[in-house]
Amino acid sequence: MNVEWKAIFDALMEGADDIKIYSYRLNDGSYIMAEELDYDPYFDILFLDLPVLINVKRNGSIALIKWMFQSEYEEENLPPQPIELQCNKIIAKTEAPVTLKKDYLKFNFLDKLHGSLDEDEFESMVDEVNSYHLDKKDSSSDPTIDPLLDMYHKRLKYPDQN
Repeated sequence: MNVEWKAIFDALMEGADDIKIYSYRLNDGSYIMAEELDYDPYFDILFLDLPVLINVKRNGSIALIKWMFQSEYEEENLPPQPIELQCNKIIAKTEAPVTLKKDYLKFNFLDKLHGSLDEDEFESMVDEVNSYHLDKKDSSSDPTIDPLLDMYHKRLKYPDQN
């Protein structure tokens, strides 16, 4: 992995806990996850960045899929337009567990790089990121990581019983 990208990736993974990434259950039954940027109380709208659909597979694993495409400006000094989510479409909201936040950041990191690298470079980057040890400390030393993710899986599996 290029040293510059590795430094950016390391910073993202180390700061994952501090980023306001939430998961939402919507009234259509789907689950999405996004970074929450702002809230407009007048219109009851949340402004989200880089939303992804949380697809729970039959075996219990989770796949992230782009939920909505954001317009991006060509000028470097203009940020991408945030997604507006009407709060009356949200049934439940919870802060994502750290491990899920890291998956979200990894997904969006690779998605952003996809267009800026050629195919061979990108495949090499994906291999390195997937083999990269995301949690540098032993997860057994942090008892909050796995129980939170287990609880999150149960909520996804049996939403009416939680």
